[in-house]
Order: sequence, then structure tokens, then C-alpha cells
Amino acid sequence: MIVYPQRVYNMKKICQPERIISQLHRIEGQIRAVEKMYQDKRGIEDIVCQVKAARASLDSVMKLLVDDKVGGCYDSGRVAKKEELLKLIDVLFDVT
Repeated sequence: MIVYPQRVYNMKKICQPERIISQLHRIEGQIRAVEKMYQDKRGIEDIVCQVKAARASLDSVMKLLVDDKVGGCYDSGRVAKKEELLKLIDVLFDVT
């Protein structure tokens, strides 16, 4: 365990593939709700709120995906190499 001011980081990896799948299903439902709200001519403010919620959910699943990659969960226990992490950073921050 590594202790930093204000936080404690446990270096034990926690793989949560079922959480990622669950989150993706939730996002799918949110997008369907946006489509239905639009077709039903609901208030644009309500639709935008739903879109913002879906975007926040996408950000959450992106964090889980990155955590899985960095922790070695996604690649069968293989921890990401520096080059892979740099490529991931480029994708995350749209660096070309």
C-alpha cells in the first residue's frame, strides 16, 4: 500500500468486467431514452439533461477501462508497458 497525503492507494488490482458491462448497458438505455424523448417531442432541456447523464456515464466507463488496462485486468494479467500507456494518453487527450 502506498500512502500519499489525503489518499491511500491500494496497489492490489481489482478487475471488474461485470461492472463495465453493466455500465455499458446502462448507457445503452440512456441513449434509447434520449431517442424516445426526442421522438415524443419532450422539452429540449430534459433531453439535454439526459444526454449529459449519458456523457457522464461514458466518462465513468472510460475510467474503468483505463483502470483495467493499467492494472493488467484487460490483457490477462499483463501490466501495460510504458509505450502502451503513452499511446493511451494520446488517445485520451486527442494528441496526434
